[in-house]
Amino acid sequence: EDGYLKIVDRTKDMLIVSGFKVYSVHVEEIMTKHPDIELLAIIGVPNPDRPGAEIVKAVIQLKEGIAETEDVKESIKQFAEKNLSKYEIPKIWDFREELPLTMVGKILKKALREEGKSE
Repeated sequence: EDGYLKIVDRTKDMLIVSGFKVYSVHVEEIMTKHPDIELLAIIGVPNPDRPGAEIVKAVIQLKEGIAETEDVKESIKQFAEKNLSKYEIPKIWDFREELPLTMVGKILKKALREEGKSE
């Protein structure tokens, strides 16, 4: 109305990890190339040891028919270690049956972040 633009989301798509900027979109683009991953969201959770810093958390939905076995988890972690910088590699891995989605099929990261606050 007055010509102002207000950003209401995507402001937390950049995480600060040990002083490094981690862009969740970049990590998601790489990690979704893993053959067992259907959907993946990267979010930051507060680092209790470093106020103001975050820990990278991956919330993952595996492809249909892929079981959540230790071999699959290890394969995903090795893929991350091979393709991401050390500070971009998730420290927390959360495997889910399904991720919360918007009406148009985008992952509701805000809901995932809210869950993290209540844990």
